[in-house]
Order: sequence, then structure tokens, then C-alpha cells
Amino acid sequence: MVLWFLAIGVTGLIAILHAPQVLAALDPRHAARFITHHGVFGFLVFGAVVLAMTGVEALYADMSHFGRAPIAIAWYALVFPTLILSYLGQGAILLANKAAFDNPFFALTPGPFLIPMVVLATLATVIASQALISGAFTLTEQAINLNLWPRMTVLHTSSKQRGQVYVPVVNVVLGIACITLVVTFRSSDNLAAAFGLAVSATMLATSIAFYEVITNVLKWKRIVVVPLITSFVLVDGAFFLSGIPKIPEGAWVPLIISLIFLVTALTWLEGRRCVGRALLDMQMPLDQYLEEARPHQGEAVGTMVFLTGDQHGVPFVGDKHHWVRARADEKRIVLMTLVRAARPYVLESRRVAIEHASDRLSLVTASFGYMERPRIEPILAACGAEGLQLDDDATSFFYADPKLVRAKEHPLPAWLRGYFAYLARNARPLPDDLGIVAERRVELGIEVAI
Repeated sequence: MVLWFLAIGVTGLIAILHAPQVLAALDPRHAARFITHHGVFGFLVFGAVVLAMTGVEALYADMSHFGRAPIAIAWYALVFPTLILSYLGQGAILLANKAAFDNPFFALTPGPFLIPMVVLATLATVIASQALISGAFTLTEQAINLNLWPRMTVLHTSSKQRGQVYVPVVNVVLGIACITLVVTFRSSDNLAAAFGLAVSATMLATSIAFYEVITNVLKWKRIVVVPLITSFVLVDGAFFLSGIPKIPEGAWVPLIISLIFLVTALTWLEGRRCVGRALLDMQMPLDQYLEEARPHQGEAVGTMVFLTGDQHGVPFVGDKHHWVRARADEKRIVLMTLVRAARPYVLESRRVAIEHASDRLSLVTASFGYMERPRIEPILAACGAEGLQLDDDATSFFYADPKLVRAKEHPLPAWLRGYFAYLARNARPLPDDLGIVAERRVELGIEVAI
């Protein structure tokens, strides 16, 4: 990539030296004059100009992998100056030779340098595509963690960078989507309209998200924030609006894809919230359970392990699951919660943290590093080492099986309810991830109003 940027910078600089008058293009008055003297076309040209910026945003897709400093250094020291030289060089070629209009970029490298530049451009394209791929993997992982996407297999590939992940399903979807786009649009010119609108919409969404971050997280004063964000939104909004007329030409593609992602994320988020509320209704607060639990005589017969994300209450022991409540009076209860550590691996000696709330109620928090796949075996072994024996046939693992019904107030449309049910059926179950044997699983149905 360094060779690529140096190559386009040097070729652009050589062309500029042959036609230095192109440097006048850096004067913003030319752009202002063009916009104000060409009516609607002066505005619509933004839709073409934005293509000069598409691709450079891929550099920021690796932000979570490397941090801000390397990205900023790469941009200001290499990428930005060489891009400016390349575009000015293409302008210089056009000033000298109008016939180069069909492909001014490769006109910068005539004769024996053309084929090497084509090869270098191909290699750079393949490498740059990894930014899209790795970015899609990272966004999927973040969406799962934020409860905006169903659980799926996420494999961490680096013990040094937490953001380096691989998502097999996303990889397959990207492959199919790319092949479909190439077969459908057939050329990069036909795809340009879709690409331009997608990038400008991303820029606009980023500016809006930036406003939320600096006001609600960084606590900047609005008197400073509003003028700054307004300047961003005016530029980004102009690019986006100028691309709307290109919707019939192919710009509808990113809009449809975005709509699918938006509906999926909002449906899953609302559905999981409803599931959470239903679980909370069936949960008895820890203090209340300890007060109402009948005193036990003798040893507990077996163990009931509840997989839960909230250890402030005992699930499934309310009025709706009498069978569970009756068995809970005779057995040992364990509330088990899984958490992700910020380090790649967790020492087996620190795998679990156990708190004994009473003689028959224990709280277990099991930790896994981001390079580790959560499994039940190391949890059971660590609990055994701490004196809590769970690895036997008398231990059963309980988890929820949501059954969807129509809410009495503010129900979701029937098709969205069906879509959430489809997503829930195809999400990877937690017991499968943990590798709990089927004979020791107990799936409890809960009614979820949605």
C-alpha cells in the first residue's frame, strides 16, 4: 500500500510539473463560481465529485484494530498528500490532452509503465477490500454485543488486537453479495451511483453520531458543538442530496441494504427487550427468595443451574412455573453468568468467581478471554476446584425458550413479530455455544408479549 500511494503521488507530481497551472484548482473561488453559475447542475455535480473521496474512508474501518494515532499518521503523512497530487496530476493531463478524458488516471503512466501500474492497482484493490471485510466482521461483533443482532459464531484471530475477528456467516454473505453486484452492474461506472450515495450517507450518519458522542459522552458545550456539526452536515448533506437523483441508476441498492439492516436491528433490539421484561416478571428478587425459601433438612438432591445475565434474582421461580419452584425447594440453586474479559486469555485459577448466598444458593460468574470460546467444561472444572461440584448427572441447566404472543398495548405488526421469531430460531443458542449435553438441558417456555 505504501508503494501504491507513492506511485500515484509521484506520477501525479510529474504531470503537475508539466502543467503547473493546474495548481490554480486549489483556489476555492473556482468551485464557488462553478456552483453559483450553473444552476441545478452546479448542485448535482456534487454527486460526481463525491466519487473523488470514496475509498479513502476505508482507512478508518481499521480504527478499532489499531487506534487513532496510526490512522492519523497514515492519513496526513501519506494518503492525503498523495491523493491530492494524483487528482491534480489527472487535471494536468486533461489540460494538456483532452483525449485522456476517458481514463485520466492511467493516462498518467503511458507506455511501459502502464501494465505495472495496472498490476499494482489490482493488488492495492485486493488489499483495500480487506478493510471492508474486516470492518464488516468488527461491526457484526459490536452489533451482537449491543444486542442489535442475533448471536452467531465470532472467532477472534489475534491475541494482541481484540478487534481482529472473523465471522464465517458474514464472510459468505459478503462473497455472495459481491458476486451479485458484479454480475448485475457489470462495470464500475454503473456501480458508481450506488457507491457514491452509500459513502455520502455514511458521512452524514457519522456527523450525526459524532454530535451525539461529543454532547452526551464528551460533554462539550452546545455553543461550540452546533456550529462545528452544522458545517459538517451542510457539506455531507449536499453530497447526499445531490446523489438522490441517481437512485434509479443504481443508488437504490445501498438504500435497500440499509433498510434491511435497520429493520433487523430494531426488530431484534425490541424483541430482546420484550424477552428481558418477560424474564424479569418471572424472576424473584434474591432477598425475597432467601426469606421465603423453606428451611432444608439434609443434603440437597441434585443441582439446578440457571443461565442468567442478572444475578439480582432467581429466574423461573415465580407463580407461572410451579414445577420449578417445587423442585427448587429440594435442590441446590446456582445462578451462572458469563462475562467477557478484556484480555485474550483467562487463567484457570481465575476462571470463576463464586459467592455463596446461602447453604443452597450460589452465584457463579465465569470469565472468558476474547480469544477463548466459552465452554461449559472449564467452568465445571474451575467450580469443582473451588469446592462446588457441578459436573455430575444430577446437575441440570435451565434456560428460557420464548414463545411470542401479541401484546395488548402497542403490539408490533404481525410481520415484524414473525421476523423476530425467524431471527430467534436461527440465532445460535447459548447452550450450543457452551457445549452442554442435551440430556442435561431443561428448556423452559416463557410467554413474551411483543
